[in-house]
Amino acid sequence: MTAPSHDAPLYPPTVRGPAQPLPVWRFLPTFVRNPLRALPQGVFEQPMVVAARRKAPIAWVTDPVLIERILLDEHASFPKPPLEKRVLGPALGDGILTAQGASWRWQRRVATPLFRHQDLLQLIPAMSDAARLQIARWQAAPAGAIRPIERDMTDVTYDVVTRTLFAGAAADEGDRIKAASEELLDVITWEIAVSLLQAPAWLWHPGRGRMRRNSALMRRIVGQIVARCRTELPGSRPNGGLIARMLSARDPDTGEPMTDDQIVDNLLTFLLAGHETTAKALTWALYLMARVPAWQERVRAEVSAAAGTDPITAWHLDQLPVTTRVLKEALRLYPPAPIMTRLVSADTVLGACELRAGTVLVLPIYAIHRHRKLWADPDRFDPDRFLPEREAGHVRTQFMPFGFGPRTCIGMSFAMIEATVLLATLVRDARFGWDGRTSPEPVSRITLRPRGGMPLSVSVV
Repeated sequence: MTAPSHDAPLYPPTVRGPAQPLPVWRFLPTFVRNPLRALPQGVFEQPMVVAARRKAPIAWVTDPVLIERILLDEHASFPKPPLEKRVLGPALGDGILTAQGASWRWQRRVATPLFRHQDLLQLIPAMSDAARLQIARWQAAPAGAIRPIERDMTDVTYDVVTRTLFAGAAADEGDRIKAASEELLDVITWEIAVSLLQAPAWLWHPGRGRMRRNSALMRRIVGQIVARCRTELPGSRPNGGLIARMLSARDPDTGEPMTDDQIVDNLLTFLLAGHETTAKALTWALYLMARVPAWQERVRAEVSAAAGTDPITAWHLDQLPVTTRVLKEALRLYPPAPIMTRLVSADTVLGACELRAGTVLVLPIYAIHRHRKLWADPDRFDPDRFLPEREAGHVRTQFMPFGFGPRTCIGMSFAMIEATVLLATLVRDARFGWDGRTSPEPVSRITLRPRGGMPLSVSVV
């Protein structure tokens, strides 16, 4: 089978759920297999779909006006639901992703200076080094060999993490954290499903033991790394990465530092919410360019014109508009974090619907990014949607791969810089080919994974 030309429209793999919200007895097995298959079809066309169950009512919200109200204008009235803490708390504790109220505000205030754009640009050499190491691994294999791209992108982004976030961790510690996090995410939909159905927290399910075991292992290893870094003499690790910076971080108002437990909570948050999402964004971007080689050639030509064969630097980022458009379109079609949730804290009217307190609001980013009323030909791969003149016409909550409002992902700038540097380097130095038959189903496991992996041929240029 021949891959389509640039002029031939590509409609990459998608999933569609049932015509109507599923009854509970069908919802659980469908959700565990793939939460996207439990999304009612109406979420791709309507502003809101409600399953007004007596127990565990759910409303799927896709209207940008309503989303802005939920995430920004009245965000205090629509907090994160307890299910998020129940699902992620064993691993992430009370970190910046799971915390609420004053605890969240304090941690956000302390952590924000760690992600200053100018400081993040200084991490680009580490990102370039990780990309070149991945190219070297590919070069050792025969040209055109089929590679497990999802695994390779996990490795390269984890290499970035160990160079920046976990500088000072031993190699075996990094490998154990990575393996534990992957096993945790493999079974996490069980906990999400029983939480959505408001089953008691003690209820056993097939993923429960593995989640608890891997959460404890990750926290123990990261705790050891933090304790070791704290005992080192000040200045003994000038490039100590984010751990060292978090140890010295202080609240700008009170001067109060984070505790070791809070540092562990947030390091694991940045790991799972950062490394994993960037790996999946790159996986889908390379798949899309393998399917449409003309876009791959445009990116390769752009990067070569900007940087030649030199490592990508901060100076080059503004010279890569085509690369950025391809990345944004990949994030639209395959948002790494495809679903967000909030809770109705008091009886309210949202749009034309009366919702009672306790209703879980599901903001299906995957469906919002493919909504019939928000995007022209939404299932088509078209990076030119993000030409400046077209992007200017987008409603700001119709494209939100990093969320929106006060709880927008704190690592958004880090993720975009990292993804751009890695994608530019990998595409400049290697060619990626589709095998002509693989059409991977996108599966939500907190992040958006390709079922069965992502086999692509790789030839180093």
